[in-house]
Amino acid sequence: CRTKHSNTLKTSSFTPAMMMRRLLLSLILATASAPASWAFTTTTTTSYTSRTRLETRRWMAQEFNPSDDTSSTTTRRHFFSAMASAAMISAYGLAPVAAVAEETTATAPLAMKPFVDPYGMFSIEVPEGFYTLRRQAKGDLPNDKGKGRRGSSIFTAGNMAKAEVVAVERFPTRVLLEENGIEATGNLATFPDIGEPAAVAALINLRREKDKPGKSNTVLDTHSVRVSPDGKELSFMLRSEIDVQKPELLMEQYGISRLFRVTTAKASLTANDGNLLAVFASALETDFNAQDGVALQRTVDSFKAMEL
Repeated sequence: CRTKHSNTLKTSSFTPAMMMRRLLLSLILATASAPASWAFTTTTTTSYTSRTRLETRRWMAQEFNPSDDTSSTTTRRHFFSAMASAAMISAYGLAPVAAVAEETTATAPLAMKPFVDPYGMFSIEVPEGFYTLRRQAKGDLPNDKGKGRRGSSIFTAGNMAKAEVVAVERFPTRVLLEENGIEATGNLATFPDIGEPAAVAALINLRREKDKPGKSNTVLDTHSVRVSPDGKELSFMLRSEIDVQKPELLMEQYGISRLFRVTTAKASLTANDGNLLAVFASALETDFNAQDGVALQRTVDSFKAMEL
């Protein structure tokens, strides 16, 4: 009786969700310093990154001639048209990112806590149980090209037990164009001035993913792309698949063979100092589609870049 009772307690102490999160925890800890969406692969489409680079090279080979007198605005328009096409191709045949679960009277909303940047760059609200870390060491902060030991990250928050992460990144707006061979001249004050919103969102995500080891196939949900009325804020969502080494074991233990991660994001130009600030909040899709997704979306919605 004692043995049977002990085994019953041991089994009931860990739910399948808790066991799954423990399996993922070691992977999440490796990327907590510069959180980003996990890699996503599909047999029906070519990777987003590969298609983006292919479209970029193809456009640059056919259209871009440094000796031409074409204005930088026209150049950017052609470039971002190609980028938008690549983003649409990569999303073809894939289901849109699931909408964030709505708060109901049956489930009380998670408590939030405010964080005001001591350097006066931004303010944000995160769930009460999240840790917060504002990077301050010189080597950790991004330089004038938006690069540091932690990439462009200046702030992170999260709940490692549930593999949920929030990150704020900062880099010069012109870098987003120059890294892709586009002359960063003209008006860059709003996202429509920079280029096609979906293509700009694709470039922002591509910049985060390019330094990650291995092949990145993060999918942008083009239906989620939104620009604020003043053109200063750009919102979008990403969906990625977590690499599962043995999907048959996952199916045997949890009844599923694939794991997904959802990221909700917002980029802002309201600082008016030539820099772009962006916030990214991500969680496992099962958690994101429940109460935690509501809290993470509130976090992104609360993000405000302060004018410097």
